[in-house]
Parts: sequence; structure tokens; C-alpha cells
Amino acid sequence: MTHAVDVEGYLHHRAWPGREPVLRQRVSPTAGEQARELFTRGIRRVVFTEPVALAGSAGRDALDLLRELGAWGVRVEWTATEVPPGWEPFGHLPPPRRTSAAAEEWHARFHPGKCVFRQGPGFLQVRDRRSGVLDCYTIEEPHLQDTVHRLAGGADPRECDPDAVALFAEHGLLVRAGSLAWWAPARLRRWPVPAMVM
Repeated sequence: MTHAVDVEGYLHHRAWPGREPVLRQRVSPTAGEQARELFTRGIRRVVFTEPVALAGSAGRDALDLLRELGAWGVRVEWTATEVPPGWEPFGHLPPPRRTSAAAEEWHARFHPGKCVFRQGPGFLQVRDRRSGVLDCYTIEEPHLQDTVHRLAGGADPRECDPDAVALFAEHGLLVRAGSLAWWAPARLRRWPVPAMVM
């Protein structure tokens, strides 16, 4: 069961004093569609009004939206309920507010495009730099590609191919934290930095 979280949307990426949000809405279980809609409507900064949990299934929808907004290059402001030891599997997400030493480290180590996937003709590629080195996975099997798209679309891992889910979890692409099982890589929407860096 997920916890309801609201977000506020702003047209400018900077936080101008006194500026009111142009919209408020509840985080959707279809984060990809919600992020696309926000970006299309001109939203360039999103503020989460409640803390987001990094462990437990209650925060999965909010984590999905953080991942997808980052893929669109939307500035995100949010607070983690706690930044626990071993936060690195979430380190590709836009970092939370600086409320602890761990959050400060998250800011220092963050860069865009840290864990992404893209669809090619007949294959899917995942590029993961969360460990500090590049891990690159090329997925050609149709059933694995289908599972990736389902997980990235917000499907519950328990409703997906268990062998595929186990394989992705083994490589850290499916993050497990407490009762949370969460697909980490963001679909690459645009190159955030020169392509050679990626």
C-alpha cells in the first residue's frame, strides 16, 4: 500500500520569493505519464509537500515520480524521511534537501543520467554508474524487455515474471529496501550532458 503524497508545480526552475505554484496534485501511480504531463504543461520545478520514504512500499509511487521527473530534467525539491546507511542505490535520484551528512554526500556525488535505460531497435540498454564505475547491460530477450517496460511503468514486481525480477534484483536494477521493491533506472528522455560523458 502506498502513502498519498502531494506535489506543487512551478513554471520556473528557480524558487522566487512569494511565487505561488501553478498547480497542486496527488502523486499518481502512473509516474511516467504524470511526469510527461507536467513537463508538457511547462512545469520546471516540482516540490514534494511531504517527506518521502526510501524504505517500504509506501513510498514507491513518490520514488517513481522522482525518477521520472529527473529524466525530464525537471528540478525537484523533496525531503527524505531518513537517509539511511546504504542509500547509494537511490543516488541517481535528484538529491533530497540537505538535512544530514548523508544527504550532503548525496548532493556531492550526484550527476544527471547516473542510472538510465534506452530502447534501441530490438534491444534495450541500461547504463548504471551508481557504483562509481559504468555497468552496461544490453537486453535482447523480448520477455526481459517486456518486464523492464512493465516495471518502469509502475507495475508491482510481484505481478511480473519472477525470474526476470530476480535477475534484475541480482544486478541491483531492482532495489530492495525493507518491504520496497523498486525499479531504479530512468528511461532516458534527453541527454542531460554531452553524450561522451555518458
